Amino acid sequence: MKVLLVDDDPLFLELSKTFLEVFHDITSDTVNSAREALQRLEKYSYDVVVSDYDMPLMDGITFLKTIRDKRINTPFILFTGVGRDELMHQAIENGANSFIEKIGDPKAQYSELSKRIWQAVSNSASF
Repeated sequence: MKVLLVDDDPLFLELSKTFLEVFHDITSDTVNSAREALQRLEKYSYDVVVSDYDMPLMDGITFLKTIRDKRINTPFILFTGVGRDELMHQAIENGANSFIEKIGDPKAQYSELSKRIWQAVSNSASF
């Protein structure tokens, strides 16, 4: 399993990568912008994309719309500190598989993220 983590915060990327790899056996690549993520998705195959929402130049919803417009159907999880119902609805309407808020205990957060990653991969394999 290979996940692409997209976030403009380098410390959060490193924390995410460590938690997923060490505690949940999920390998990941990290990029700090949606533009860089688009370049990676054109060259490499990933099982899931996990993206922040609040990023400069291209936010997570615009990034999601862009990859769906390019017919990239990789499962997509919006993992964000911006928790609004409207944002969650936008994510789902534009093809996100899941939406998780970055709040609370990191161990619980990453356990939930790991569960959602495995669910997204399992669901996409059944199509």
